[in-house]
Amino acid sequence: MYTTLRDGLIVTGGKERPTKEGGAVKLWDQEMKRCRAFQLETGQPVENVRSVCRGKGKILVGTKDGEIIEVGEKNAASNTMINGHTQGGIWGLATHPFKDVFISASDDGTIRIWDLADKKLLNKVSLGHPAKCTSYSPNGEMVSIGMENGEFIVLLVNSLTVWGKKRDRSVTIQDIRFSPDNRFLAVGSVESAVDFYDLSLGPALNRIGYCKDIPGFVIQIDFSADSKHIQVSTSTYTRQIHEVPSGKVVTDPLVIERITWATWTSILGDEVLGVWPRNAEKADVNCACVSHAGLNLVTGDDFGLIKLFDFPCLEKFAKHKRYFGHSAHVTNVRFSCDDKYVISAGGSDCSLFVWKCQ
Repeated sequence: MYTTLRDGLIVTGGKERPTKEGGAVKLWDQEMKRCRAFQLETGQPVENVRSVCRGKGKILVGTKDGEIIEVGEKNAASNTMINGHTQGGIWGLATHPFKDVFISASDDGTIRIWDLADKKLLNKVSLGHPAKCTSYSPNGEMVSIGMENGEFIVLLVNSLTVWGKKRDRSVTIQDIRFSPDNRFLAVGSVESAVDFYDLSLGPALNRIGYCKDIPGFVIQIDFSADSKHIQVSTSTYTRQIHEVPSGKVVTDPLVIERITWATWTSILGDEVLGVWPRNAEKADVNCACVSHAGLNLVTGDDFGLIKLFDFPCLEKFAKHKRYFGHSAHVTNVRFSCDDKYVISAGGSDCSLFVWKCQ
């Protein structure tokens, strides 16, 4: 509820469903006789109205779903000014392989698809459980989501319909990745395991192998360029290399040295040694991402900082540039498909930041 001294009119917001007579935002006179009702026409279902404000012929509406909508009093036109996640941190982040589009996954039980160029929400899908990780397939046709309840889902990008889903673990899925050849899906969990699924066998998603003997739960996964190996970073801050899909541990330094990685999101390894600051605790650096060109490395940490390094980053306490914005720990970072942007996700601040690379 909000009122102005200028004309004494009162604006209120509630959770009523839209009707022919109006919607959840209403304008009243001083005797609380309704003057006018407004429908919030944004192209997406609008959750409960939680806050309203009025001035200069406009009404600002805040919703349960993290939106701020501007409504014109004269023409009743709705304009969504801000979209966002709600209720908990944003954990999953993935950029489209060849479009200026990215996807975010959150504890609020939704994934949201965003347009980088137009800076707007394209679509959202409600999943019913907190989502912890997400990834695009290299051909851009599928997107996978790992859930807090141990389930993972594969959606078709064009229709956002479910292609397949499976639950072989009863604990949180920490990271999920498609192989570069689009054949395998790797699913890493808190259960100290990475499971492999052969997508060419269809949407039944039968497990064909898994990694065992992983110390601690999985933090990050990366595939090799030939889809034959993965590197796994763990909560005990160890990095292991495994064969795909057998899951066998690779320990031969000569073999490891010859592997070319399709992506690098690990916070561990000689190649990223310099990202760790002086006197840092092991948990201080949360996420990393190497650009597609392989020249730069971006990290997010517990202090809300985004840092940009040269890659590889072999020397301790390497020189870097720091960027401020997040008010809490940074949970994930990704380069856009053309390396022109960096996207970062916040934990407690529930924010997505887009940084332009110059």
